[in-house]
Amino acid sequence: MIFFKFSLYQLKRHICIKRSTLSIVVGVFFYLNCIQVAANTQKIDSLLDQLNSYEAEDTVKVDLLNAVGFEYWIVDANESINFGKKALRLSRLLGYANGLAKANRIIGVAYWAQGNQNKALEHLNISHKVYKKIQDKTGLANTRLNIGMVYADLKEYEKALHNYEQAINEFTALELKSRIATTFTKIGTILIAQHKDSEALKYLTDALQMHTANDFIYGISEAHNRLGMLYLNKNEIEQAYYHIKKSMTLGNEVSDIDGLTNNLIIYGKILRLDNNLEEAAIELNKGLELAKENHLKKYELFAYEELKELKKQQYKPEEALMFYDKYITLKDSLFNTEKAKQIAYLEFKNALERKDKELEVLKEKEKTDNLIKLLLVLGVTIISIAGYMIYAIARQRARKSKELSTKSQELLESVYALTQKDLENSELKRQELKQQLDFKNKELTSYALNFIKKNEVVQQLHSTIQDVKKSSNIEKDKLIADLNRIIRKNLSIDRDWEDFSRFFEDAHQGFYSKLKSKHEDLSTNDLKICSLTRLNLNIKETASILGISPESVKTARYRLRKKLGLDPRKEILTYLVHLEEE
Repeated sequence: MIFFKFSLYQLKRHICIKRSTLSIVVGVFFYLNCIQVAANTQKIDSLLDQLNSYEAEDTVKVDLLNAVGFEYWIVDANESINFGKKALRLSRLLGYANGLAKANRIIGVAYWAQGNQNKALEHLNISHKVYKKIQDKTGLANTRLNIGMVYADLKEYEKALHNYEQAINEFTALELKSRIATTFTKIGTILIAQHKDSEALKYLTDALQMHTANDFIYGISEAHNRLGMLYLNKNEIEQAYYHIKKSMTLGNEVSDIDGLTNNLIIYGKILRLDNNLEEAAIELNKGLELAKENHLKKYELFAYEELKELKKQQYKPEEALMFYDKYITLKDSLFNTEKAKQIAYLEFKNALERKDKELEVLKEKEKTDNLIKLLLVLGVTIISIAGYMIYAIARQRARKSKELSTKSQELLESVYALTQKDLENSELKRQELKQQLDFKNKELTSYALNFIKKNEVVQQLHSTIQDVKKSSNIEKDKLIADLNRIIRKNLSIDRDWEDFSRFFEDAHQGFYSKLKSKHEDLSTNDLKICSLTRLNLNIKETASILGISPESVKTARYRLRKKLGLDPRKEILTYLVHLEEE
């Protein structure tokens, strides 16, 4: 950035010329200012006319209210808050998220302009959350910048810079160069306060170049103002003069009262340092009046300090003492206000932290409740499936037993019609059928016992679930542990099989011992296949009980046939029945 530089001679000559035409310049200055204020007021009036003529209570009206509140930002913070709150109320009624986010941002920035930093943070944080929810990246970045401005005023420079850096990243992704430049200016302002002049100069120079490229008058004026302050702190009067004059001219174009007030007082200080005391007094008094009219206390304090120094240079000790007294009184008041703001901010910060902790506790409780519900649903589902399977198997066994009983009865009736010779053969068949019938009855008894046991488990789980519903939060963990223990216990395949083996041995006494004594190399899995085959279960039923595929059952039976040494034409079931009868 190439800066226009005045020589000291040129500066003094310029000031001498200005002294002779001061009254004309002052008149023109205020005339131009009035024209700009009128233009700005005309824009607000135009928006107000649209608003007043629009009767519907919809999102269009919300946007109009927000537009008016936005335009009042640098003119009247109270009106900005007023219209922002109207937009906020209507947005809530309509459920209009975008309007809600923008209204909170407008109110937050207006509170910041008034120096009410806690209120500003409250509304800006809400705005940021809503923008995040609706995924408005531009709104998110702008709100992040505004939050940084609040922290900067609270002298929480670390937090302010953190928010500024995040805002720059977001603006960069969106390619919003003008907003990046504005953020650079804010960072430069903090660096000036930290006396990091070389870093501040880099940020402010970049900001000025970017704003100039985008022809953003307010941004150019603000960057010149900060550069003027920087060079004044470094006692480089010529450079400070150049930037402040540029800022005054441009700030007047956009009716920036805050920037204009600051520039007038800085300009008065430059004139005082150059020993142009009369002109310095005029500029400082103009700045003081603007500060009082617009309740800009920090600039009023700045003006008192400069007027005190001016009166000392004019050898007017009484007037210097008067301004010094005003300076001390206002400084004490601002100091107390600043401390009160910091205390209020700390209380606000603590309240936010408490709310965050409470939210975390609620989230953890919600997770626990969801886990309990999931376990209950899972437990009921498992028990329901198990009960249905037991019931279906029992019905199937009972149906087969009934069919077998009917067939055996038919066979018995046909035996009486046979001849005496055939009767002997029929008697043998009858005995075999009777044995099969007895076997089926024993089998049915075994499944009935298992069904009863499962019903007991269902009742136990039902009782535990009822206890969970009635219990306190402290007792729930123990009851949930009991519930998990019952489920694990009754879902264990090995334990179920042990129960089955015990019931099977009761119904077919000596079966396993006879089998093991004759075939010692049989594995546990082989014994399972033998017992299920003895029950005359088919391949599909056996696969379902063992939890394997039908092909695996076929393979297991093939290996079992080899271990038993059976002829391929002889059935395993026939062999097992004969073995049991021996």
